[in-house]
Amino acid sequence: MTVMCHAQVKISDLFREMPDSLLPVLSENNRLDMIDFMASGMKAEITNRLGGSSEMTMLTDDSLRVKASDGLTMTLLLVTPLDSIESGNKVICCVQTYGTDESMLQSVTSFYTTQWNQINQMPPLNDDDTQRIRALDMQTILNWEHDILKKD
Repeated sequence: MTVMCHAQVKISDLFREMPDSLLPVLSENNRLDMIDFMASGMKAEITNRLGGSSEMTMLTDDSLRVKASDGLTMTLLLVTPLDSIESGNKVICCVQTYGTDESMLQSVTSFYTTQWNQINQMPPLNDDDTQRIRALDMQTILNWEHDILKKD
């Protein structure tokens, strides 16, 4: 009997290696600082390339959230496609949410391999991972509705 052991990929490692082109406002050093601050239990707020403030607001082994600016939040989720459950291969789900308190929020979801090659369509996912992605979409809707109601 052969037992295969796959090293567990962490979203922080993938965020560290993420191409600058996916979130140009943050440099590699900015991303490294955010990870280090979160690991130390500190507020992970940095000055970004544009001189503004960016903050990592959540970090777990398989997900993270960065408020890159007042108008952009990026959430990364590490998910397992159905055809990769036995092999342990993972896919990165990247949800970029655009908008401010003054406008309707819009999210764009993309998928990447762990080498940051874009996947052209959403791979079939297990129910848990599908629900995690839908929950992000619902959170965007609820935040937007909250902002609209708050104005009245």
